[in-house]
Amino acid sequence: MIPHRFNVEYPQRCLALLGAMEPEARNQDLLASFSLLAAASVLVIPFERLKESHPFEQDRGTRLAAAIRKLKKQRWSEASFWKEHGLGEWKFSRIVNDPNQVAEWTDANGRRSFSPEANDIERRTADDVLRVLRNALAHGNVVYLDEAGYERAGAPVRYLAFLSRYEETKEERERAETYRLVVVSDKDFLAFLRHWAGWLASFAPDSELNEAS
Repeated sequence: MIPHRFNVEYPQRCLALLGAMEPEARNQDLLASFSLLAAASVLVIPFERLKESHPFEQDRGTRLAAAIRKLKKQRWSEASFWKEHGLGEWKFSRIVNDPNQVAEWTDANGRRSFSPEANDIERRTADDVLRVLRNALAHGNVVYLDEAGYERAGAPVRYLAFLSRYEETKEERERAETYRLVVVSDKDFLAFLRHWAGWLASFAPDSELNEAS
């Protein structure tokens, strides 16, 4: 059926598909790949359509549009879609050297990008993190990591790393090797997708009509 409001009903449909397909992904030990497959739909499509510059204007002027503007300014750890849910394992850092050398990723202070010392997720806004996730998914800048944060072929996947190019200075632009980095466990990323989709779906047309009446 064609949805009445795409950006709230589409996430509802994604949630239904997640519930139907996740058990099989777990059975086949493909949770990380399933999370990325789901993210392309659950995160990227609604995120793009909610931009004010998007040609489809369905959600402009709605409670959802206002909530998105407010959400982007919130700290990631306090974002509206978490509600009573725990944040889980998330890291936000920088990569200032060659992104191809995963074992050697370091931030501007020479700390390993995966390390707790380099993690500043607590001061990051929802907009900071969502932009990295969106850019990484759109450009294929995703890396599977093991328990220790390394890309070792054949090892079990424990984390997903999302990279978004970030050139702040002229020198960084010339090197074109500086990235923002978000790292999250595969299970916590999938949990986030559920919370995100559920939050978008909560702005159903019926609820808006009821509030206006």
